[in-house]
Amino acid sequence: MKNILFLKLIVLFISFNFCYSQNQINLDVDNDLYFDSRDMYYSSGIFISFSSLKNIENKKHFHHFKIGQLIYTPSSRYELNTQLYDYPYSGYLFLELSKQKQISKNSSLTLGGNIGITGDASLAKGMQNLYHDLILDLPHLAWKSQMPQEFQINLVANYFKGFKIENNVNITTQLYSKIGTYQIMTGINFGLLVGELNWVGFNNNIINNSNNKLSFYLGTHQEYYFHDYKLEGSLFNENAPLTMTSNKYRNTLEIGFKKKFGNLQVLTTFNSMSKDTEMQRTSRHPYLKISLSYQLN
Repeated sequence: MKNILFLKLIVLFISFNFCYSQNQINLDVDNDLYFDSRDMYYSSGIFISFSSLKNIENKKHFHHFKIGQLIYTPSSRYELNTQLYDYPYSGYLFLELSKQKQISKNSSLTLGGNIGITGDASLAKGMQNLYHDLILDLPHLAWKSQMPQEFQINLVANYFKGFKIENNVNITTQLYSKIGTYQIMTGINFGLLVGELNWVGFNNNIINNSNNKLSFYLGTHQEYYFHDYKLEGSLFNENAPLTMTSNKYRNTLEIGFKKKFGNLQVLTTFNSMSKDTEMQRTSRHPYLKISLSYQLN
């Protein structure tokens, strides 16, 4: 009954949002297997989102609904001795609702929250091994001592502001934070955007104009983590069979391109992450994001 009620709520939410003036659907896939057959640390992220645009008092508002799954693995994928792991196995399956409000022509504020589950219920182990079966023809991963199954709840906030330097040359900034049981962190993003500047930013691949020109982006994320469940376990108990000390300061370098083809918008970014924990064997970890957005009406 709970599953049926949950599905009804999703259908009701999507049906309600179709009354808005513009609707779009987005698929994001993050993966590190594009680089020298890597499959470790931040191994995979899959996100499906539905966004609706509405004009309120001459300001635009996006309502976002997202379903996502995150997967993390050690570098020794087939090792059975957990004492040799340099990263815990972990999965997170979540639902997120957020509202993005236009503040000015080049700025916006996003507030929202997500609820999710870790452990076996995150379906991370099954999803990754199914991918290994069907696509890669590789053995199943061990998934020993993964982070335990626990309910998670988080609040998210993001402030975006862009600055036009000259035609098609812009500086973008974002301040963002997450507060909850899964993560407590804050970060800032600086970037150089060559292309049209608008109020939604580059990385979330929201369709917000009719410009089909190619955009180029070069940026960096600087982050500070007060708590990170996927490494440290719960704030309230010591149920995790394997934990590691989390690096408080982390950074990511990214370079990306975005192009609109009619109702379809394609974004891809190469990302290079610093260590989440000093236990990691490599100083940086690369992954590729491929994002497809389609405007429904």
